[in-house]
Amino acid sequence: MTSVTAPPSATVPRAGLYAWYVATLLSLAHLISFVDRFVMSLVLEPVKADLGISDAQLGLLQGTSFVILYTVATVPLGRLADRVNRRNIIIAGIVVWSVATALCGLASSFAELFAARVLVGFGEAALVPAAMSMMASYFPRSQIGRAVSLFTTGASLGKSAALIGGGAVLAMLTAAGGMPFGPFGTLAPWQGTFVVMALPGIALAILLFSAREPARPVTSAARPSFADAWRYVLARRAAFFLHTGAAALTVMTIQTLAAWGPTFYIRFFDLTAPEAGLAIGSVILIAAPLGHLTGGFLTDMFQLRGSRAPAAPVIALGLTCAIPVLLLFTTSTSLTLSLVAYGAVNFFATMAAPATLAGVQMLAPDRLRGTLTSLFLATTTLVGIGVGPALVGLTTDLMGGPDQLARSTGIVVGIVAAGGVLLALASRRPFAAAATPD
Repeated sequence: MTSVTAPPSATVPRAGLYAWYVATLLSLAHLISFVDRFVMSLVLEPVKADLGISDAQLGLLQGTSFVILYTVATVPLGRLADRVNRRNIIIAGIVVWSVATALCGLASSFAELFAARVLVGFGEAALVPAAMSMMASYFPRSQIGRAVSLFTTGASLGKSAALIGGGAVLAMLTAAGGMPFGPFGTLAPWQGTFVVMALPGIALAILLFSAREPARPVTSAARPSFADAWRYVLARRAAFFLHTGAAALTVMTIQTLAAWGPTFYIRFFDLTAPEAGLAIGSVILIAAPLGHLTGGFLTDMFQLRGSRAPAAPVIALGLTCAIPVLLLFTTSTSLTLSLVAYGAVNFFATMAAPATLAGVQMLAPDRLRGTLTSLFLATTTLVGIGVGPALVGLTTDLMGGPDQLARSTGIVVGIVAAGGVLLALASRRPFAAAATPD
């Protein structure tokens, strides 16, 4: 029987300040990617009114459109990250998704907006496999949980920036009656918001040239093929499939709550879009980074205490604690209590996030890390983002319309989180057997 613990190393290597500088830049890239991804959630109601679309279509715009090219492109881009300069891949991706976000603001129909969102997903597919590969090259196993938690914290801060900053821009443009935009005439406030929020990505792309590409281990072996990566996964299929399943349901929990949160408060507490963005963004700004950092700390703590399966207990604990506060969030009639519960569910759900990404780095050897991370991301993004928001929108329509959003969110997300707990617990022993050595 395989043991799930191993004695900790006598000497624990440490990453230097430059490694943390690069990690910070990558975290900023993750932040901006989530700004451009989640500004859509802020403007759902004006988009619904202007374009005359249903909740199911809003769900498609938030999730399905984004994942179509993301899931197709992330695997070849991950394989590319195993072969060429990872920093340059990230810079190119930032430029693409920033331009695509601006194009969202020029859309005048559901089809045009859907197409622009597809291009956003294509650009963002370049980031995480290359960033995770760089971090795994810069950081020792004993610090990878905290490094990844800094990266995933960028995602939550990006949601806050999208909601708070985007809300401020939306309010300003609403007061101004729109945004003059040369030959395109005057853009509606929601359209101008996309254009303004696309600008920070270009500045970061320039700044990222200051990050050095880390050296790769010297090996005489031929570069691995996709078939090599797939054989590696199949030889450890229980560990990979169970961990990836738990991660996908973790992503679905987090992203579905983020996608529908502003609309929830607009519909049930009569907040304006900027008010909802400020309220939710402020809550996420506090709760989610604390959740990410706590999850990274716990993952490293289990690792340093000798566990060879440190991800599973962190994922299971976070999602288990998220379920009761999710129910409070969706049923409370008090705005204050609902916001506190929304913050709590975000804290617990995001606590599980660093362990999901760090776990893949523990299962993957360096020569396959970009490819395996991209396979992992393709699966978790397709399920978590592609299915989650759309499923809530469809369930809301099937249950009777917009007034059923609270019930559909509680039911869908509650079931998803419970499934994530079960898969995480089931993954513990096979993960311990499959984890690569430090």
